[in-house]
Amino acid sequence: PIYYKSNEKKTVLKESEKVKAVLQKSDISTVVDDREGYTPGWKFNEWEMKGVPLRIEIGPRDIKNEQVIAVRRDTNEKIIVKSKNVALAVEKLLDSVQRNLYKKAKQSLEKSISSVKSYDEFKKIVKDKGGFVKASWCGESHCELQIKDETGATIRIIPFKKEKVSKCIYCNKVGKEVVYFARAY
Repeated sequence: PIYYKSNEKKTVLKESEKVKAVLQKSDISTVVDDREGYTPGWKFNEWEMKGVPLRIEIGPRDIKNEQVIAVRRDTNEKIIVKSKNVALAVEKLLDSVQRNLYKKAKQSLEKSISSVKSYDEFKKIVKDKGGFVKASWCGESHCELQIKDETGATIRIIPFKKEKVSKCIYCNKVGKEVVYFARAY
C-alpha cells in the first residue's frame, strides 16, 4: 500500500487486503506490508533484499483506475495490471520471473565451466579464472589428492550423464570418467 495522506490510508489498505484475498485464493503467497514509520521505498528495498520476486503497489490513483502496479524483481519492470485480472496476471508474471531467473542462472553456470586437455591448462584456469574445470579423471584417489594439494581444487561433480573420456588430466592414464573440479571459496 502506498498513501501519503491520512485520509487515503483506510481506502488503500482495504483495497490491498482485497487483492491479497484474491491472490491467496489462487494459492499465491501474499503479504500486505502495512507497517507504520517506513517509507514505501524502504519497504520495497527490504522485500527485494529478502528475494521476493514480485511486488504489487496499490495507491489512490491505482484504485481510481481499477489497477495495480506489479514490479518484477529480476528486471525492475513495472507492469500495469487491471484489478479484475490480478490473479491470472500475477501467475503469469511469476512464471515468467522463474523462467528468466533460471535462464540467467543456467547461462552463468555455463560460463563458469571450462573444459581442459592438459594439466598446465587446468592449473592456469583454476588459478586465474576459477569456476568449474571439466576434465577426465582415472578414478584414482591419488590423482585427486595430488590435484588438491597442488591447486586446491577437488572433484565437485560427477555427472550422471556419462561423457566421452580421454586420458586422466593428472597422470595421463586411461580416464574412467569426466568430472568437474573446483576450489572451495
